[in-house]
Amino acid sequence: MTQAHTRRYLKKVILITLALILILLVTSQAFARGVTAQIDHQDAEMGDIITLVVKTDFQTFDSPDFHSLDDQFEVLGSQRSSQIQIVNGNYQAYSRWDVRLTPKQAGDLVIPPFNVDGELSDPIVLHVSEAPKADARELGSSFLESSVNITEPYVQQEVLFTLRFYHLGQFLNGNIRPPSFDHAITQNIRNQFNYQKRIGGKLYEVYEWTWAFYPQKSGAMTIPPQSFNGRIQYRGVLKLVQDKTQPIELNVQPQPDTYPAQSAWLPAKEIRLTEDWQTPNPIRVGDSITRTLTLQADGLLASQLPDFQFKEQAHFHIYPDQPHTNNQATENGMQSQKVEKLAIVPTEPGDIVLPELTLHWWNTEQNTLETITLPSKTLTVLPALTSQNNTFDTAPLPETPETVSRETSTADSTTWSVSWFSALLLGLWLITLWYALKWRRALQNLPSEPTETANLKNDQAWSKSPEMDTVCDEAELDAKSLYRAVLAWQQQASVESSNRLLTDLQRLKAHLYHQEPLAPQTLADICAEIQRLQRQAQNAPAKTGSGQKLEPIYPNES
Repeated sequence: MTQAHTRRYLKKVILITLALILILLVTSQAFARGVTAQIDHQDAEMGDIITLVVKTDFQTFDSPDFHSLDDQFEVLGSQRSSQIQIVNGNYQAYSRWDVRLTPKQAGDLVIPPFNVDGELSDPIVLHVSEAPKADARELGSSFLESSVNITEPYVQQEVLFTLRFYHLGQFLNGNIRPPSFDHAITQNIRNQFNYQKRIGGKLYEVYEWTWAFYPQKSGAMTIPPQSFNGRIQYRGVLKLVQDKTQPIELNVQPQPDTYPAQSAWLPAKEIRLTEDWQTPNPIRVGDSITRTLTLQADGLLASQLPDFQFKEQAHFHIYPDQPHTNNQATENGMQSQKVEKLAIVPTEPGDIVLPELTLHWWNTEQNTLETITLPSKTLTVLPALTSQNNTFDTAPLPETPETVSRETSTADSTTWSVSWFSALLLGLWLITLWYALKWRRALQNLPSEPTETANLKNDQAWSKSPEMDTVCDEAELDAKSLYRAVLAWQQQASVESSNRLLTDLQRLKAHLYHQEPLAPQTLADICAEIQRLQRQAQNAPAKTGSGQKLEPIYPNES
């Protein structure tokens, strides 16, 4: 086959492969089908108007049956919209229905699943409470009200403060200032949420703001009146609005006497503590065991979550990472999380026992003391393997912080189809690569020449390392740079170490992990020993095989 025929044949293969990939990208939308339903707020009062949104991630001519809502809701109206997007070659189609509802009764009302082209949405629970009795004639064309979810909280317990502005007619402009809470930490929960509410036969527009605050002092607490200034147009008349709320009195309770005195005070709606283990099999002396602790709380800030304390043990060392924290504002308050990773390194063979971990917290929903206990764990540690190359052993190294990503629920069929689709694309790519390599070999008529000279230089390059010479200079000698230089030196070729160098590197490792001070002479001893090994290697015959390399202290740093 000539080169021209080979090129034409390869072009046909590539074009066919690209066409198949394009077809798969377009048709793959048929596998990623789903229907979601959500409401704009899950806690409502009688008279509130709620917006229900049903959305598909595929194009359809079908429509949900909203008559199933008639028993518990009055459907005030609905609107349908469709959208098609092509972003970076990805084809996406959406269908959406916006439905306005008002509850017919108080209680926990269930919005049932909706069926669209055989796909079902999840049911939704709406909590509806009775509205306070009010006469719209007395309330007027606008008014302002404030409320808290609890009037007798514990110190440091989360309190939700809600401010609502009601008006008739058209809103033109206005402003409101964030409230001030004495001796408390404040967190914004919801900023200017808008909906409608029917009161006394009149339909009011409602603007709602929510803050969470955490009293830091027990005793009486007063939330001062809040004010709203603005303008509305009602029945063709321009009106100046100057509304004000009533003050709210709180009685902040101290920490209960029954709460353990040595434990961190944690008043929360719910707290969850979980652990995850990553252990080698089998475990040997010097191996790294990773234990991940995840603490989650409803009704607390991440700054209120305690740090875990671990005592140094005789048969293993514990190296904790910097904890990762996260706060998430929800309609019902703050949700926080703290994740801490621990590297556990056995120092002696035998059975090691990791003690149980106990956490006390106060359940503000049940007003009771709760205790979470992670049981103790016993691990069997074998002696370290004797390395034939006398390679360096290293302590567990700090990990690069991970980005927290939120989970999204997908159907099992979607997960399967994505895996199948990725495997098919990989197969097509491998076929194209095989033909490309075949064509390249056909064009190569001459065998490659041996490169013995280059290989010889590569084998001996480690013995003349300019980086080692620079780092070992008296003016630039420091622990971190020296460790990196030794890493680069070790990666050039297989190197047999000496007992003296191993001992000094163990001291350098312990210093980098702040386990013990480092004598200034240790760095100079490491440099001297490496220089001796360099001279020895220059006079020694070349050796085959590769030894284990040093791991970097900060793997992701360049």
